Amino acid sequence: MSDLLPLSGMIKGEILASVPMSDYTSFRVGGRVDYLAFPSDIQDLQKILGWCKQRGVRYFVLGNGTNLLVRDGGVRGMAISLSRGFLCLEEVGGGPEENLILAEAGGPLGKLVEFSSEKGLAGMEFAAGIPGTVGGAIFMNAGAFKEEMKGVLHSVRLMDPEGNIAEKGKNQLRFSYRSLEVEKGAVILGAQFRLRPENGQKVKAKVEENIRWRRAKQPWDLPSAGSVFKNPVQGPAGRFVEEAGLKGSRIGDAQVSEQHANFIVNRGKARARDILALVEIIREKVFKEKGVWLETEIQVVGED
Repeated sequence: MSDLLPLSGMIKGEILASVPMSDYTSFRVGGRVDYLAFPSDIQDLQKILGWCKQRGVRYFVLGNGTNLLVRDGGVRGMAISLSRGFLCLEEVGGGPEENLILAEAGGPLGKLVEFSSEKGLAGMEFAAGIPGTVGGAIFMNAGAFKEEMKGVLHSVRLMDPEGNIAEKGKNQLRFSYRSLEVEKGAVILGAQFRLRPENGQKVKAKVEENIRWRRAKQPWDLPSAGSVFKNPVQGPAGRFVEEAGLKGSRIGDAQVSEQHANFIVNRGKARARDILALVEIIREKVFKEKGVWLETEIQVVGED
């Protein structure tokens, strides 16, 4: 912790040492990260990135930990959470046919969906019930119901590893399925979303309908990290897992959900190695029986 004292005195936010990542991920598994930083503003973040660069410390942005699996050996370096200082959410302009909403990266995606529906603005309904932060949803190009973040984004604000800030329009960014290509080490600070005016009750009804659908189809009662595999071009990943007879399969306390086969749940004391072993069994059996190689959607970090 003594290494952090100079940096701790330079920023307004908080920095913790040797933090169990199981406390900060929805899977509730994972070893310790060396440092966990909560910058309170742009200046804090710039100082943190500068400190990491000067000392050769690797870093990653944590988000809300809802799409993350941390290995049991933990993470060497620093996790950065924007959840305490990058929370601005406001209407910033527009016209009779569209409105712009500014949402900073640290805020919950659900708050953006709720804010939009209260304003009578349509476009974010597909994201209702998707966990995680705005920044994480942008980085993963999160989507559902054949829609994705790319479709509603107007621009994204980024900080590069040197601390420089740039606003990039959607046409300057490279999106793909469940991914946004950004410079290694860059941090998503927030984005502007282009939404359209709509009857407020109609928007709220669609949001509620999508949340009901999620609660009916997906496991909510046990820790998980959402969809484990990306949907291949051949069809939904969960269908292939189920057809391979793997629904309910388990290793230790890691189990393929009996409710949705593209979810792995933690039944209490699962370890990251249990989850990863189950992932490999699924991939190999689905490939053997269906000829489809499943790519993981969850992000995996850390050491065994």
